Amino acid sequence: MVSPELSRTAIPTAAKPRLGGNMGVISLIFTVMAFSAPAVAFMGFIPVAILMGNGVGTPVAFLVCGVVVGLVAVGLTTMARRLPNPGGFYAFISAGLGKTVGLGAGFAAIIIYYVACMSTYALGGIAMKSIIVDLFHGPALPWWIFALGIWVIVGVLGYFKIDLSAKVLTVLLGLELLLMAAYDVSVLLRGGADGLSLDSFYPSNIFSGSVAIAFMFGIGLYGGFEATIIFRDEVRTPERTIPRATYAVVALLAIMYGLTAWLFISAYGPVAVLDVVNADPTAAATASIKEYTGQFAFTASTVLLLTSAFASTLAAHAFAARYAFNLSADGILHQSLSRVHKTHLSPHRASLAVSAATFVGLVPLVLAQIPDGIVYGRLSGVYTYTFLLLLALVALAVAIYLVRHRDTEASIAKPVAASVLAFVILCIALYLATVNFELITGATGIVSIVLLLLIYGLVVAGMVMASIYRRRRPEVYARIGRDDPDA
Repeated sequence: MVSPELSRTAIPTAAKPRLGGNMGVISLIFTVMAFSAPAVAFMGFIPVAILMGNGVGTPVAFLVCGVVVGLVAVGLTTMARRLPNPGGFYAFISAGLGKTVGLGAGFAAIIIYYVACMSTYALGGIAMKSIIVDLFHGPALPWWIFALGIWVIVGVLGYFKIDLSAKVLTVLLGLELLLMAAYDVSVLLRGGADGLSLDSFYPSNIFSGSVAIAFMFGIGLYGGFEATIIFRDEVRTPERTIPRATYAVVALLAIMYGLTAWLFISAYGPVAVLDVVNADPTAAATASIKEYTGQFAFTASTVLLLTSAFASTLAAHAFAARYAFNLSADGILHQSLSRVHKTHLSPHRASLAVSAATFVGLVPLVLAQIPDGIVYGRLSGVYTYTFLLLLALVALAVAIYLVRHRDTEASIAKPVAASVLAFVILCIALYLATVNFELITGATGIVSIVLLLLIYGLVVAGMVMASIYRRRRPEVYARIGRDDPDA
């Protein structure tokens, strides 16, 4: 009998393709956290969330989002111990809500990380253009030229074993966290503009402005946390590594964003900060960095905006490639995408396919000459909305799966209750997000309607395809969700 450790590192067979890797808890945490792009979130999302969301109460909104995602994580990790599949949302929704809904979710999952790739390529190109022009006084070349360079690097790294990308992401994320820690400590030591205000925690501020928009921004900051499960075959001792990494990612993101948002507000003062973000939300955070941590940190923040976007792109690329790999392994996408590199044990074919698809997707955006900021803003809004939809589906799927597969060895009451509560909250949030879809994406009129139709159209397309497979190719239908009927 082959040991579990050997089976993870052996070269996968064509019949049952399996990836390989040697990531530990820290590497997995950093790989997943890199997707949320802390530096980008700090300099780009937090000021806008304060402006468009619930103002001074934003830190609490971020913490509440962390609690909701934590509730989902409780059920998700419990289900992962009973369902050791590497398919992420695709596998878990298939197991809980059925293969038809599961394939629809699989289509949505691969698309949101594909969209995330395109949005961060745009952001990285914009950041690189800013560095060339502002720091080096070079030519103002179009953002897509710089994005193309990032595309090449990401494509090369994605081809190799995940351990290489994990090391790169660990270094880049470490630099981002160092900057944020330096800023947080500086504001704490100096006491902000008018002292460390507790106004953010007053109910009148928590429920001010648009709580729904604040929640949307907050949920987006936790995107990719389920990727700990996608990398199941590429980590050491997944039974211990995955739960630890999942809880650590959610907890660290909640503390980091909640604390930094509160200190950012304190840095200006709870009254002045609203005027500052209203005047120029894009420069509010960098100006505060310069004031509290000095010129060097200010210059570094410009560079870290680029490295943060690059790290997020690399992580999103890895997630999308693994969803493509899993769908191919089940026979949904072309079988060649589930081939595993003999040396690197990586989904190299799926990675190349994601690179090609991203290139094809960016070309129309470039030819249409859409303004830089709009490309990133609209795509990230589409990602956030679809991620919220998948969170709601997986919360329900976990609850149903655990009830159906309950046993006498372990109590399922807590994870089921956590999943049901999360599902109810997320359904309310999804309704509010639909009502406020134009604000989330920046798209208006017919464009907004088309984007919503595309999101749900993908889910429906996957469900229709699953129904066709059930009638015409039952052997493929049986494998949906990384299910192995012969196991």
